[in-house]
Amino acid sequence: MNVNEISGQRQLAFMKQFDYIREAGTDGELQAAQTIQKELEGFGVESHLEEFEFDTWKILEASFTVTEPYEKEYVAAGYGWCGNTPDEGVEAPFLYAENGDDISLSYAKGKIVLVNQPMTPDMYAKLVNAGAAAFLTITGTPIDQGEDLIPAERALRKPEEKTIQGAVLHVVDATEMVERGASRARLTVKQEYGKAVSRNVVARIQGSNPEAEILTLTAHYDSVPTGKGAYDNMAGGAIIMELCRYFKEHQPRRSMEFIWFGAEEKGLVGSRNYVSVHEEELKKHAFNMNVDLAGQLVGGTVIGVTGDVSICHMIEYMAHEVGIGMVTRNAIWGSDSNSFAWKGVPAMTLNRDGFGMHTRHDTIEYISPWSLQRSAQLLGYIAERLGNIEIMPFKREIPENFMKELDQFFSRF
Repeated sequence: MNVNEISGQRQLAFMKQFDYIREAGTDGELQAAQTIQKELEGFGVESHLEEFEFDTWKILEASFTVTEPYEKEYVAAGYGWCGNTPDEGVEAPFLYAENGDDISLSYAKGKIVLVNQPMTPDMYAKLVNAGAAAFLTITGTPIDQGEDLIPAERALRKPEEKTIQGAVLHVVDATEMVERGASRARLTVKQEYGKAVSRNVVARIQGSNPEAEILTLTAHYDSVPTGKGAYDNMAGGAIIMELCRYFKEHQPRRSMEFIWFGAEEKGLVGSRNYVSVHEEELKKHAFNMNVDLAGQLVGGTVIGVTGDVSICHMIEYMAHEVGIGMVTRNAIWGSDSNSFAWKGVPAMTLNRDGFGMHTRHDTIEYISPWSLQRSAQLLGYIAERLGNIEIMPFKREIPENFMKELDQFFSRF
């Protein structure tokens, strides 16, 4: 690969077109998809949009008040997919259960329970089984000020039954409640459910051997509603755009499909839709190379590989060849690569340490052209070697232990 043809500055200029919130299903996300298409058209690559519908929610009301031994209302943000409280809310004794250990939860029955971490499926199940009346989680840091004291809405993975309602509080407020000995509280959450439309942007560089396997390079382009999503994940979108430009001029032996996924932040919806629609064609897909979280200068690069451990060794060898530091981890990853691995396609996600994910601080000011360039060079080198090698150097299979984890992962949706 001619690494000198990879430009971090060009990637940064591309990213500057997306300095706005791109929540899935909104006009902002649609605008971003159209901008991606326009960029591809500018260097002669055709693309198309693959639309899909997904379930969504909207919080209409979320309030939380301590009622004993003092009365005070705190700013709260609701949890999506946890249903509605009665109109008068849920009033019950209050319990701070810290990390949700079994001893603390043995006192949870009939209480509004505060736990430290964002709600996970496992913790939700524990609270339901413990008989909790409702739940609260904590966000933020003790040194936050101004608008950072306002908690952001979160969502469960759609629970099928036994729904209890929940909300998010800032750690400053949660600390005050515990210090003042809150013993009883009232929570009100109201929401409505509906449908929204998102879309994947798909472009293909046809390989010189149409009978050979297909490689995919992917990244999501939507953001959370609280931030502009430069690090998570327009930087990833810029990296695969730069490589699409490169392979347009350097045709590989294998075809390469470049996909910008929508609605990743809603639960990998775009990639799940892609592997469903293209399930028959996936038999020809040899490897998915995904990017999620990239572009910040200070940090380390990790490539998570969901496939045979030999892929890790191969990538480490290639990184040595190109002289770019990184480490590999043989594991499932909480990103779009999981969707491919679940369908039997070995997959990886390139991930770089960074700041501000899922907050209003995830802006382009923290993105480095140097970092973008290095990540694109590393991924491009791997893609070019695999795109032109005569025989793929690893098995097209997912180890059984990963498949069990993936089955459990996707059972949440």
